[in-house]
Amino acid sequence: MTRIVIADDHPIVRDGLRRLLSRQPDLAVAGEAVDGADLVDVLGRTPCDVLVLDLSLPHIRGLELVRLVRERWPEVGIVAFTVQPEDRLAVHLVEAGLSGYVTKDVGAPQLLDAVRRVARGERVLSPQLHGRIALAGTAAGAPHESLSPRESQVFRLLLQGMSVRAIAGELEVQASTASNHLSRVRTKLGVENNGEVLLYALRAGLVE
Repeated sequence: MTRIVIADDHPIVRDGLRRLLSRQPDLAVAGEAVDGADLVDVLGRTPCDVLVLDLSLPHIRGLELVRLVRERWPEVGIVAFTVQPEDRLAVHLVEAGLSGYVTKDVGAPQLLDAVRRVARGERVLSPQLHGRIALAGTAAGAPHESLSPRESQVFRLLLQGMSVRAIAGELEVQASTASNHLSRVRTKLGVENNGEVLLYALRAGLVE
């Protein structure tokens, strides 16, 4: 029996996942968490084989949480179940120990397949993400490839049209901190302002 912990801050999503997973004869929901701090507590007292993780949990998020879980519970397979499309940050997540990446627009069969495969010790990644990982490991890389995980987050959010204040709210940091990250992004990309950041992304084929 594969023991699963669900980590998502939306009750409806947790309820749907619980119902789906509990109907499977080989899967059992061992625990649930509503935020990053709660997840650490749950994993500390609940045997778990696979963690189904929303990457946008409050308090401890995304990359930091994946690294923490992998460090403390290396035997747990981690499946990201997220609305976030695969991007540069996904490469960092896999490097940090993520086992699978599934977006919330897939059907139940795909999610169940990912959970079972990760429980067997496999990685569940799209061919595109495999390609990104290979490129990151072999190519000298374009300027945006040198961005840190946090800078990559800021870069992605800026490309989504977010203001500095909105980015700060999304990342749960001060506006000044978000502005400093963005300044480093511009420096690494070799541009002077946010408009040139977008122009860089267009020329690099990162946005359409």
